[in-house]
Amino acid sequence: MWACIGFFIAFILFTLLKTNLQSLDIAVNLWVIPLHNDTAIFLAKGLSVAFDTSTLVIATLIISIYLVVKKRMAQSLLFATTVSGTALFATIIKNLTQVARPANQLLQASGFSYPSGHCAGAIVFIGLIIYFIWSRHAVSQRVKALSFLSYGLIVVFVSFDRVYLNVHWLSDVIGGCLFGAFWLLFCIIIYERLKSMRPELVQKKPHTPSQPLPHRANGIGFYNCNISVSKVTPSIINCR
Repeated sequence: MWACIGFFIAFILFTLLKTNLQSLDIAVNLWVIPLHNDTAIFLAKGLSVAFDTSTLVIATLIISIYLVVKKRMAQSLLFATTVSGTALFATIIKNLTQVARPANQLLQASGFSYPSGHCAGAIVFIGLIIYFIWSRHAVSQRVKALSFLSYGLIVVFVSFDRVYLNVHWLSDVIGGCLFGAFWLLFCIIIYERLKSMRPELVQKKPHTPSQPLPHRANGIGFYNCNISVSKVTPSIINCR
């Protein structure tokens, strides 16, 4: 909870104060130009496509359908709404802030620049996958450490990729990371609260097979009625 509030406050403050980082944005934008080469640009463009909004939407649709097939409706709804909400709110914030993209971008990108949708999308998408795995399987501390390291490296690579291709300013990727972290934690917290209030929404109801009535013996039958909700104690009934 406090981490979610912290990321939200940090994002708001950073958004309000980011104009003070214009000189740093320009310096970083010019610093990456000597690093450009054909191979690196090709790989950077591939990574950009992998975490593009359209790519994440298609991947989210596939994962959501898989969760529906597995009768995990709540998890499917969480995944779909969280990822789609990232793209929606990032677009709204872009139109509110209206920060222009760098003029020397190597990959033609449309729309405004702040915050980076790629960075926010990477944090939310990969973060949800890790959350689902951890919530359903016992994970050792070593696996958690390795997954956190991999998670962090992916976010760093995606963030650097946006700056390297000159499609975002440095402040754009920082803002995107702050927003993505806040939105991911916020959606998970809401999901956990709903799960604690209505556990039947995320847990399959156990199937209790009904027991057949025993044959009548000596004119007396013993009935043990087993209903999935409650269990009726055996009773003696005279049969004629």
